[in-house]
Amino acid sequence: MTDTPNPQRETRYRTAKIAAVVAGLLGFLMACLTPILPIDQRTAELQWPQNDAITNVTAPLVAFVPIDVSASVPCSLASSLPREGGVLMSTLPTKGRKATARGLFVRATPDTIDMVVRDVVLLSVDRDVAERTAGCAFTLTGDGSGVTAKITGVPASDTSTFAVPDPDMRPQITGVFSDLPSTAPRDGLNLHATIDTRFINSPTPLKLACIVFGILMTLVSLIALGVLDSRDGRGHKRFLPAGWFTIRGPDVAVFVVLVAWWLIGSNTSDDGYNITVARITSEAGYADNYFRYFGVPQDPFGWHFQVLSWMTHISVATPWLRLPSLLLGLLGWWIISREGIPRLGRAVRNSSAAVWAGATVFLAIWMPYNNGIRPEPAEAVGALLTWACVERAIATRRLLPYAFATIAAAFTLALAPGGLMAAAALIAGLRPVVKGVVSRRKRDGLLPMLAPIAAAGSAVLFMIFYSQALGPLLEGNKVATDVGPTEQWWQEPQRYYWLVLNTGDGTFPRRFGILLMILALVVAIFRLVSSRHPAGVARAPFWRLIGIMIGTMFFMSFTPTKWTHHFGIYATIGALLVAGTTAMMSPTLLRSRRNRTFFAASVLLVTAVATAGSNMWWYVGSYGIPWWDQPIAIAGINLSWFALAATFVVAGVGLWFHFHDDYVDDEVRTGARRSGLMRFTFSPIPVIAGLVVVFMLGSFVKGAWVQRDSWSWAKSNARALTGDECGLANDILVEADPNGAVLKPAAVNGRPAPTAAAALGSTNSGFTADGVPSTAIIDPLDQKKDDTEQDDAVAPPTAGGDAVDESGSETEATPVPEKTATTVKLPYGLTTPVLGSYGSKQVSELTTGWYDLGFEAGQAPDASPLVSVAAAGSIAAFDDHGVLTEGRRVVAEYARRDANGRVTPVGAPQAPVDAFATSSNWRTLRFVLKDAPPRASLIRLHVVDDGAAVNDWVAITPPRVPTLRTLNDVVGRTDPVFLDWMPGLVFPCQRPMAVRNGLLELPKWRIMPDAEATRKNTQTWQDGVNGGPLGITEGLLSYTLVPTYQRNNWARDWGGLERFTPLVTATPADIVTGRHTVSGLSNPAPMRSKGY
Repeated sequence: MTDTPNPQRETRYRTAKIAAVVAGLLGFLMACLTPILPIDQRTAELQWPQNDAITNVTAPLVAFVPIDVSASVPCSLASSLPREGGVLMSTLPTKGRKATARGLFVRATPDTIDMVVRDVVLLSVDRDVAERTAGCAFTLTGDGSGVTAKITGVPASDTSTFAVPDPDMRPQITGVFSDLPSTAPRDGLNLHATIDTRFINSPTPLKLACIVFGILMTLVSLIALGVLDSRDGRGHKRFLPAGWFTIRGPDVAVFVVLVAWWLIGSNTSDDGYNITVARITSEAGYADNYFRYFGVPQDPFGWHFQVLSWMTHISVATPWLRLPSLLLGLLGWWIISREGIPRLGRAVRNSSAAVWAGATVFLAIWMPYNNGIRPEPAEAVGALLTWACVERAIATRRLLPYAFATIAAAFTLALAPGGLMAAAALIAGLRPVVKGVVSRRKRDGLLPMLAPIAAAGSAVLFMIFYSQALGPLLEGNKVATDVGPTEQWWQEPQRYYWLVLNTGDGTFPRRFGILLMILALVVAIFRLVSSRHPAGVARAPFWRLIGIMIGTMFFMSFTPTKWTHHFGIYATIGALLVAGTTAMMSPTLLRSRRNRTFFAASVLLVTAVATAGSNMWWYVGSYGIPWWDQPIAIAGINLSWFALAATFVVAGVGLWFHFHDDYVDDEVRTGARRSGLMRFTFSPIPVIAGLVVVFMLGSFVKGAWVQRDSWSWAKSNARALTGDECGLANDILVEADPNGAVLKPAAVNGRPAPTAAAALGSTNSGFTADGVPSTAIIDPLDQKKDDTEQDDAVAPPTAGGDAVDESGSETEATPVPEKTATTVKLPYGLTTPVLGSYGSKQVSELTTGWYDLGFEAGQAPDASPLVSVAAAGSIAAFDDHGVLTEGRRVVAEYARRDANGRVTPVGAPQAPVDAFATSSNWRTLRFVLKDAPPRASLIRLHVVDDGAAVNDWVAITPPRVPTLRTLNDVVGRTDPVFLDWMPGLVFPCQRPMAVRNGLLELPKWRIMPDAEATRKNTQTWQDGVNGGPLGITEGLLSYTLVPTYQRNNWARDWGGLERFTPLVTATPADIVTGRHTVSGLSNPAPMRSKGY
């Protein structure tokens, strides 16, 4: 029996078909036009001189070089300089690092006037002749075609013009500087630069109308597609199936763990990077990459930065910023348990072990990877949502769910390259969807079905290109590719190599869930290709799930970096796969107890490999965590050995079953009848994964207890919930004035107080004022320069010579002693006496005079809990594990003084605490006053150098008792701060230096992570060679390391604080801004992408 044709319904369907085609094509067309439509672009121009005077101005370009630059310098101005010469005009201060290698310099020497660009002398003329020649002037123009320099007003010659057809010859501009007096003639003196603001855009009315119209057309086409879907006569099913909101045990467990982890759990690797980019986005006008890449944006990937930027306008507290991750985690599990697991079949849905395995493995992957503000949580849920929509489209034979799947996939892909996982989900279900399209072709036609899907999939372009255009983004992507890292597809095995390497990328928490997922993938494939199909398992959805996994692994090989933090995208799909595999390996579906036993042995083997890694968490996440720097051990034996032994035992049992089960009945062979120990059985994945989740939670509970008097995530987030959102800044104590904290020598035993120098060397054998090698660096950033690097500028004071790194390993150069006390460079800006034993060929011993503490140690003020000593060399001290390291003896001796001035020693000598116990560089030794004799009011230092090797030396300065203030008080909330990309999240109250109109605001402070992380991560990533802000600060500022300490965790190298000082006096330049309309394909000039 057939339905009677309904003319009214058929008319509605014809209208829907027309609407689907017209609206779908228009929506798709508008989306394709959006990237190339005109945009309103901000303009910014630098003009110098300013304010009717020749003065220094700063204008550090984020892009380093301008779109175009023109400069003119009259030769006659050289007469206003001293005879020895000077700078007529430059775009970097002379004292800046590698200044002439990066900028433009027009300078006079006693004999010539030269124009130098990037260490190339473009033009040179005799100074005396040039000064006497009327109309003589140096001119320079530079743009996207190259640089041209001329000398005008002199007879034409081969050397009066110099042209270089290379846009990279454009000089870096950090401002305009001159040695000319401010009252010198300004006629003819000029520099004009167009600042690169190609990424600071807003939509034109035409583009905005196109976007709004395109979105409306896309919505209309989807409604029309839904109408066409309804022609099957089955009506619309419930969007949320029955039982969707029924709460079960695994739901409660996931909720409790995720909420607890939201408050006490670790950060993820790039949280500091992402939050800083988000915080500066509003003023910058776009999501500037900030730490690298010459100021190009994160687009087309990275719309989550805009979401984060909006969130920072409400609060910068970590619990608030982590809230999307928490909500995504809850949503992800809800979709897994309500939509995913039921799709895999009755046997999976009804298996408690499978559901618990999915829950515990989901948590085991989510906790180490997805608790921060990286895009992986959204990618994981987006890919899962795409798969769920695809499966619903296949199950209902309708296309509207597939259209929604394309929207989810497109927005997921626009988050980050890892979003290709969602594309894999689309492709995995494409075949049955195409079959459905073909089956409906005669009824509905191709265009009415495909046009809405095309419009839906391309709708993400409205968001990506709302305020951006195709031309600038293509140039930005070229810059990012040139700078790198850009690894090739065939290097993808590196990601898995990092996973099993004993580094921060290969820790136990990062390994376990991913390795278990890979095991589940292999086992599932073998089970599904076997001749006996597991009953109650939906074969097609399971194969599509496997296709997503394999497709994702393939697509991930094309991502430009190979770090393991990208594995967070597997949290949802991986958990779903593990759940299905657990069901297939259960006694209900796998009768062979032998195979089940071998599977259990495989799970144990994965556990053994995982537990061979340390329990390290990223950056501050490791504070107080047990086994953070070594594999987990019980009674001194690594847990991985216990797991490996259990693997062999269980595998041996499986081997016994393999040979023995040929001679037993079916009930014994399948495990239906058990006796003895065989009665105690369980599914290995949910049990082991559950224990891992409990261990990770327990680690942070213990970390919070260990750090209860200092800083931990639990304590910090608890304070944030009460309104104190400043994170680590409240627990970092700063010694703002080291020279003012130096103790005064005491008058004892009836003698007057000695001088500072005499007190330091009171009893001395072998220590001298020049006993310090030139390799004793005063700052972790003072590293050995490349042999080919020539610094033509006067750099900030450093230790000179070659460096000793933080691990204490030496460089190749042989250190030499400093010649006099005045040439020994001391850290922290200290101007105190110094004594060292370097160069002594005998046992050296030093006992200083007594210094007055100013109070009894037991009554030390809360703000003065330490005696600090700047020291260098190999020194025996307590490290962050409380272990006394090897080295030269440096101890504090205490005494009290009676009313007659007589000294009575009290207590035992006290060894120092050292946050850099393995270093020979200058650092601060800490003597904790609460461990000193309570009645002590005097202190002196006793130093013994009994080492025979050249490198066995020690140097000290007088002791200090600083008055400590929190970093939050010293740095404050308003000063611009150069926050390195790692610590940005834990210093939310400090204001990152802003980006405005394509210019970087000069910072007053820099906050760095620990010395090793600074050296290996932030200092290299942010380098000027890669387009980072260090290429600006090194050209304009000098720095001084400020002594800092973590409250009640005195041996912790938490990081570092630097105070910046301008190399020259200068004021921020006045910038002329405006707007103009440009094509979406415009590219005003190639950007700098390599080197300075």
